[in-house]
Amino acid sequence: MISILIPNFNKAPYLRECLDSVLAQTYSDWECIVVDDHSIDDSWEILQEYAQKDTRFKIFIRPEKLAKGGNTCRNFGLTVSGESYCIFLDSDDVLTDFCLKQRLETIDNFPENDFWVFKSLLFDQNPSDAVNLWNIETEESDLIRFLRMDALWQTTGPIYKKSFVESLGGFNESLAFWQDYDLHLRAIISGGKYLKLFNLPPDVYIREGDKRSLSRSTPFTSDKEILNKRIDFFKNIEVYSFQCGNKFNEKESFSRCSTLFYFIAQYWIKHGDFELFKIGCKAMSENIFFSEVSISFYIVHVALIKSTLKYPFIQIVKDGFEKIFSTQLLDYYSLDKSLLGRISYTTQASF
Repeated sequence: MISILIPNFNKAPYLRECLDSVLAQTYSDWECIVVDDHSIDDSWEILQEYAQKDTRFKIFIRPEKLAKGGNTCRNFGLTVSGESYCIFLDSDDVLTDFCLKQRLETIDNFPENDFWVFKSLLFDQNPSDAVNLWNIETEESDLIRFLRMDALWQTTGPIYKKSFVESLGGFNESLAFWQDYDLHLRAIISGGKYLKLFNLPPDVYIREGDKRSLSRSTPFTSDKEILNKRIDFFKNIEVYSFQCGNKFNEKESFSRCSTLFYFIAQYWIKHGDFELFKIGCKAMSENIFFSEVSISFYIVHVALIKSTLKYPFIQIVKDGFEKIFSTQLLDYYSLDKSLLGRISYTTQASF
């Protein structure tokens, strides 16, 4: 019924805990495909141990002809999987023992969807200490929240119909970061039908403690090359939307442009490159919702934001400018607000 697809690279310290959580499932009709990305630790020995212990574990080493990376391993795992539904699990995360049972019972009750989304808990060292939810519901639309990087779910949050993931082309293997975020965003933009089951207990634990992972160690805006890639990502999102025939409405376009504006502003704020910032603003103003007059407002706004970093008393002027010209400005603070609502502090007793 279900394939659990796990990419792995040098996660030997966490691998047994992850695979034991698969073995502990109260629902037994599963296959677990682990694709190792040529680890240089003890990962392969551990994987062989589990494959000998239970034939439902199927282990592979990424073929040499394929590019290195977690996305490549996930896509390869998808091609060799033989089941109708799939879950993408990272090799340092942990499933609750009822995860598969809860998800497949939901599919039985609501079979008409392409994917179903469940709650996750964040933990640092021990899953038993997890009390923070991966995100919460708000009144905003899911697409707008994703466009401003307020992702409602993480890699293992959804269970997918395998055929739907294949229709999306799987994971984008050219991305070094935002891998699951990109897939989830494309799943929504493409018109995929989905159901959120945030009323049910969280059924996966997401590890936050390991700071060695690529996603946690990738500079957000301080590296100019990575900043360029983030900007290209948000430019391409609208292209993908057009290709899907789902043109963004005004609110969605505003949200995308606000996030793009934040990253473009970093050319000037973080890197002192005014020319690249100005070019980015001009390109953004070609969007149908913004006129070229907007460029002057963008420039003044970022100049004020930049000035407050050195001269705090400018804050009063900046606040006044934002209030007077609110209809001409993009939401530079969109990402800051997303961080405020990212997790909900709670206790396991409420589950």
